[in-house]
Amino acid sequence: MIISNLKNAARYQNIDEKIFSCIEYAAKLNGDTPCGRYDVAQDVYVNVMEYTPKPASEATIETHDVYADLQLVLKGEEFMGYISAEDILPVEAYDKERDIAMWKGNIALLPLRAGDFALFFPGEPHAPSLHKTMGTVKKAVFKIRYDN
Repeated sequence: MIISNLKNAARYQNIDEKIFSCIEYAAKLNGDTPCGRYDVAQDVYVNVMEYTPKPASEATIETHDVYADLQLVLKGEEFMGYISAEDILPVEAYDKERDIAMWKGNIALLPLRAGDFALFFPGEPHAPSLHKTMGTVKKAVFKIRYDN
C-alpha cells in the first residue's frame, strides 16, 4: 500500500510502468472531469465517479486478486479504511468475474483530500469511500491488471 499526493508523483515513476502511467494520466483529471470509464494504457483503465461516502460503521473491506487499485480523490475528502490481511475475516468468497472478495475487521481510517491517492496491490485489504466530511466526493479509481 502507498498513500501519497500527486505533488510527489516523481517518487513513483520507477516503481512500475503501469503505475506511472496512472500517475501521468491522473495529472489530466480534476473535479470537472466527466464521470465514466477511460482507457489509460494496456491493462490499465480508470473509472471516474461521484458519490456520497458512507459512515465508517458501514465499511466494506475488499481485496482483489487480479487488479491493483489506485484511488485518487479529485474533489472533496474521504477516509480510506486499511487493515492487515492477517486481521480480516471472510464475508463473501472471491467473485472471479468481479475480481473481488469481501471481508470484515477493525479498520484504521486514513484521510484523503483532493490530490491524495491510495494504491493497493492485489491481496491488500481496503475499505474505500468512507465519509470524512459531509458532501459528495469525486474520485478516479485506476484499475491496474497484474495477473499476466
